[in-house]
This record gives sequence, structure tokens and C-alpha cells, in this order.
Amino acid sequence: MNVNELIKNLQDGDNVSANKQFNTVMADKMTAALDAKKIEIASGMVQRKTSEEAPVVAEEQTTEED
Repeated sequence: MNVNELIKNLQDGDNVSANKQFNTVMADKMTAALDAKKIEIASGMVQRKTSEEAPVVAEEQTTEED
């Protein structure tokens, strides 16, 4: 199922099949776009998390008795 079949259905005048084909093509493209965005967001979260987890060295206060 692809765009070529959609065009062929339209040329043949088979609007019902063309409509089904269109919905399938759009659903596939939407799923691909959402998956790509999920990967982009997840990779950004990993990079951000590693930079936030960098150890913070706290200076210890030393007290000297006089």
C-alpha cells in the first residue's frame, strides 16, 4: 500500500479504494513522524540527564581551634 496505488485508484475512478489507500498512507506517515519525534525527545532527555547528574563537589568547611 503506497502512494502509487492511491494514484492508480484515483485514475481508475475507484474512489472508495482511493479513500482507504489515502487513510492508510496518512496513518503510516503520521506514525513515522511521531516515532521520529519520540526518539528526538528521548535523546534530548538522556543528554540533559547526564549533564545534570554531574557530581557537585561541595567544599568542606574546616574549623580550626585557636
